[in-house]
Amino acid sequence: MNRAARLAVTALPLLGLGALWAQSDRTYHTGTEWEVPIEGYDPRDYLRGHYVEFAYDWPGVFYDGIVPEALCLTGKAPRLERAEWLKEGQSCAHPVRADLSGVYGSNALMRGRLYIGQERAEALQQQLQNRAHRGIVTIRQRDDGSFTPISIRFRPLTPAERAERDAPPNQPLDPFDPLAPPAVMEQAP
Repeated sequence: MNRAARLAVTALPLLGLGALWAQSDRTYHTGTEWEVPIEGYDPRDYLRGHYVEFAYDWPGVFYDGIVPEALCLTGKAPRLERAEWLKEGQSCAHPVRADLSGVYGSNALMRGRLYIGQERAEALQQQLQNRAHRGIVTIRQRDDGSFTPISIRFRPLTPAERAERDAPPNQPLDPFDPLAPPAVMEQAP
C-alpha cells in the first residue's frame, strides 16, 4: 500500500469522528430555551459523576396518576406561562416529548437530571433544600420535541408562591396514612 493510501485510511476515521462530534454539538446547541420550575436533589451518580436530579413542576399540569408522554408549552421563550397535555392529533407550536429511551423513559416529563461539576454539587444541594427559593432549570427544546436540561438557577419565592406553599392541604387527612401527622386525642375531664 502506498503512503497516500495509508494516510487516507488513517485520516478517514478521524474525519468521520470529527463530523459526528460537529453534528452532535450543533444538535445540542439548537432549539428553543425554556425556564421550567423544579424541585428536589440527588447529589451523586457514582457511574456518571455529579448531577442534580429534580422533578419538573410544569405550570398548569396536574398528574392524576397518568404520566403524559407529550406536553404543549405556551409563552414567549424563555418564559414558560403554561404547559398542557398534548393529545393525539392536537397541533402545538412548542411540543416537548418524553424520551422513552432515556434515563427516565416515560417519566422524562416528570423527572430530569442535569450533570454538573463536583464543585457546584454542594452549593446546589443547599439551594434546593432552601424552601425560601425556587429552582428554575433551563431546557433546550429541539424541533422534534426532545429537550435537554442545560442550566439551573434560583430565585426567591414570590408572595403568592409562599402563600401556596404554606396553605393547609385541600384534602382531609387520612388517618391510615403513615406519613400523616399523629392524631391528637383529647382527654376526658
